[in-house]
Amino acid sequence: MKFKFAAAGACVLLLSAANTAIAQAPKSSFTSTQDYVAMCNQKTDVAAQNFCHGFGQGVFETYLITRHPKRAPAFICAENSKNTRQDYIDGFVKWSASNPKFNQMSAADTILRFLAETLPCKK
Repeated sequence: MKFKFAAAGACVLLLSAANTAIAQAPKSSFTSTQDYVAMCNQKTDVAAQNFCHGFGQGVFETYLITRHPKRAPAFICAENSKNTRQDYIDGFVKWSASNPKFNQMSAADTILRFLAETLPCKK
């Protein structure tokens, strides 16, 4: 009998925790450009910088591994670039300030737009 009460109590606690986690989940299914830039601008916040660098790197590496040379030819060519990741992040933050029309769009899409303008492939 005591086991049943303990199990029921544990279930109530788990459901309560799950509801709290769901309530705190972001309402959007993507990271907006505005939110991403805000994170990247938090230079003294280690977690924000880790997110900024990791997200940007993840977008670029996903681009590299998902394109098909015949069906989706490259539109970003970074082979000869000497810039660091931080150089690109700083450039993106500056670029996005000049292109506020992308603020509410997916940061992943906007990052690819920036890279395509910054590192276009030769035709």
